[in-house]
Amino acid sequence: MKILLLSGFLGSGKTSALLQMASYMVRNSRKDGTSVMIIENEIGEVGVDDKVLKAQGLQVKELFAGCACCTGGADLLADLRTIQKTVDPEWVIIEATGVAYPRQIRDSVETCFKIPVKILALADAKRWKRLHAYMAQLIEAQVDAADCILLNKVDLVEKAEADAIEGELHRYNPASRIWQVVANQPMDDQIWAFLDE
Repeated sequence: MKILLLSGFLGSGKTSALLQMASYMVRNSRKDGTSVMIIENEIGEVGVDDKVLKAQGLQVKELFAGCACCTGGADLLADLRTIQKTVDPEWVIIEATGVAYPRQIRDSVETCFKIPVKILALADAKRWKRLHAYMAQLIEAQVDAADCILLNKVDLVEKAEADAIEGELHRYNPASRIWQVVANQPMDDQIWAFLDE
């Protein structure tokens, strides 16, 4: 079982990216049976995105009772144990809330399962300056631990602005691969292949 953590502020395009990523994983699965299981960490009482995901034929587990990034993520770890024992998919994708700190989630999961967790972060090019001005610590924390960063909504800003934001992202996380994308349009499979390495 491989685990991918998807992070990014609310409205950054996580669900659009998740649909493409999960589709790639299903097409390229090396496992009989369930290839992808998705855990959504919702703050509210009703999951909106899960209806979209389930309509695409993906298995979704909602985590409403607790937050994946709080109190050691006990609810998340319990869900992962159950999934591993009962489904044992090739991939588990954890879609964190927009206010999660992904490094904390990864540390908890890796400590418990001894499985490396890859982090894919989405950054919103259109709202980057505004979000960064008001929530710098959170926004930086969502990208500084990422293995891969998708700078999304680059179609809504000038190329020079997107390139400048990409430069900022590199300063926060020099080791991460960064792609400029429009998440509601088809993305290059090399992004998903990189995460599958």
